[in-house]
Amino acid sequence: MDPDRELQITEAIRDRARAEGTTIAVRHVCTAAAVMFDATGVGVYLVSDLGLIEPIHATDPVSVRLTELQVVLGAGPATVAVTQDLPVLVADLDTPASRDYWPMFAPEALAEGVHAVFTFPIGAGGMTIGALEIYRASAGLLSNSEQQDAWLFADAAMALILAGVGDAPNVTEYSLFAGEFGERWAEIHQATGMVAAQLGVDLTTAFLRLRAQAFATGENLSQLAEDILARRIRLDADGKDREGP
Repeated sequence: MDPDRELQITEAIRDRARAEGTTIAVRHVCTAAAVMFDATGVGVYLVSDLGLIEPIHATDPVSVRLTELQVVLGAGPATVAVTQDLPVLVADLDTPASRDYWPMFAPEALAEGVHAVFTFPIGAGGMTIGALEIYRASAGLLSNSEQQDAWLFADAAMALILAGVGDAPNVTEYSLFAGEFGERWAEIHQATGMVAAQLGVDLTTAFLRLRAQAFATGENLSQLAEDILARRIRLDADGKDREGP
């Protein structure tokens, strides 16, 4: 990697934090990357304690929608990047191959105005701990230099995560670092714990139930979690939901 380019990217990230008057966090990596790549948006995922990916920041409503959609579906470029520890570079989602491979994600992304997705695994110590994902409105590959820049942004996100400065997948750190986006995911964690207690299952199974419910109803995870915490909805062991406690 070019050390001069690495310094330029580091400064771009720092500029974002300076503009807010805050400590550098993962969200600044995302916003700096979105500008540099002329992207519709950028998101970062981490592998949670449940062994599943979850987004910790997304720069805009479209990215929020698509990052959460991949979690609900359990499928998408980020899932592939994390499980295979390989970059996933989709130059055009509007192709038969993309639609066949991601029959639900690709049409939803296109409907949101996203035609290209580039996902880079975030790793440390030989282990993949997350992914950085770039969305673009126009089809086309990243250039070689853009790919190198994306790896530098992924490395910057990893450094922040490992240092504990940025976002991380637990309730306390969400509330400290991730702002409104992370607070919604903190509620999802809390709802997962409530469902686990109600059904007598482990947290992974409870979270899969939440995903299945969101998929079946078309409701986003954060709204479903809010309904569960407010006791407007309760998931039953038979796979159905019912009103009230």
